[in-house]
Amino acid sequence: METKNIKAFPKDFLWGSSTASFQCEGAANEDGKGESVIDRRVQDKSLCDYSVASDHYHRYKEDVKLMKECGLKAYRFSISWTRILPLGNGEINQKGLKFYDDLINELIENNIEPIVTIYHFDYPQGLIDQYGGWLDRRSVEDYVRYAEILFENYGDRVKYWLTINEQDHVMHHPFRLGLQGLDAKESVRLGFIANHHMSVAGALAIEKCHEMIPGSKIGPAACFDILYPATNNPVDVLAWKDAMDIRNYHVLDLNCLGEYNGTLMKYLEDRQMVPSILDGDIDIMKRNRPDFIGLNFYMSRSVKENPISETNKIGDIDVRILPMAEAGVYMTVKNENLKSTLWGWEVDEIGLHISARLLWDRYKLPLLITENGFGHVETMPNDKEMIQDDNRIEYLTKHLKSIKEAMNLGVEFLGYCNWSFIDLVSGHSGFSKRYGLVFVNRDEHDLRDLSRHKKKSFYWYKDLIETNGEKI
Repeated sequence: METKNIKAFPKDFLWGSSTASFQCEGAANEDGKGESVIDRRVQDKSLCDYSVASDHYHRYKEDVKLMKECGLKAYRFSISWTRILPLGNGEINQKGLKFYDDLINELIENNIEPIVTIYHFDYPQGLIDQYGGWLDRRSVEDYVRYAEILFENYGDRVKYWLTINEQDHVMHHPFRLGLQGLDAKESVRLGFIANHHMSVAGALAIEKCHEMIPGSKIGPAACFDILYPATNNPVDVLAWKDAMDIRNYHVLDLNCLGEYNGTLMKYLEDRQMVPSILDGDIDIMKRNRPDFIGLNFYMSRSVKENPISETNKIGDIDVRILPMAEAGVYMTVKNENLKSTLWGWEVDEIGLHISARLLWDRYKLPLLITENGFGHVETMPNDKEMIQDDNRIEYLTKHLKSIKEAMNLGVEFLGYCNWSFIDLVSGHSGFSKRYGLVFVNRDEHDLRDLSRHKKKSFYWYKDLIETNGEKI
């Protein structure tokens, strides 16, 4: 629907930017940090070197100075669990506590609101070795204790918290669960066990946060790739509805409503994958409602029916980045109406508008855009030039316009954090895929000098923040 007199962004809108610890910090083996599942995975030398990443650990003051110059009102970052608790539980690493203490103080001194993600993919390898990590109920207690340590040490300065980043991605990526060598069916089955434990743990962290930090705001950070039916054939629309319930809504229904929706429960029952739900679990989730939803949005996908046959049997799953097809449920297909990035991600700013409205209608919780960005290949500029990333500016502008339009239809937004502030190691594509407003001089294996260089989008965002988005 086209509307008139689009509302301006609120004066207290959190204009921010995002990173994640393992993707930018480096110092993977310094100052007592323990091993995470990410560290274990990238021991394969053919993969990009995470151990240095963007060297934010040593250059955070330089990076915060750039954030201030850009005019950021907020910085969303994650804390490395194993920098605080090297084994995931047990002894606290004081040097790890101090690093984040110093970073938070540096942000506050520069009038930048810290938004802290408690856990962003880099799960402690120590907990995998002790009892299998998220697959074991003990993981709930260890996560909550870790969260309490953060609340106790940083709660006097941090108001905004995110429980778990992209819980659906964790459960669908075996290596993020510390698992290897699984077939697709077993991977999905175990993923739903982990998903239940994460949901209970996140709810208990919300409870602790509200108890320990009066006035705090806390919620999940969910990836919501909006789905469309590929055609108006009713069987494709039905496949779309099933896929939305099973793939998109299942985590947030647990996080925000404390329930397994009917479609998902039937799906789990038919495949004998219902996780162990203890007495009280549902009540824990229901009574600890988040204050907001962190929304990570990059693209949309289209789906069609995927009928069962002799060669396509129930439970047959195609798993790549996420389940892309499942017999009897859906099949992902290309949307010919959309352009794609170099990595095949279909660009769809209208999808962000639709996602925001769907989430608002279903959960009635404010949204904080915690990730939204354009990945591209870029090379080191010479001394007299600047990276002209007009494609990124266009992408961000269109998505911000969609936010503004959704806001005009009643959706409440707390703020917007693009992904990412500086170039960092992509979760799937190393350093060849760049998202930053600031170029970091390194590539996959050559660390070069790691110097920072402002891109054209840096100045565009600076101007946007100064005018509170008036030009959108």
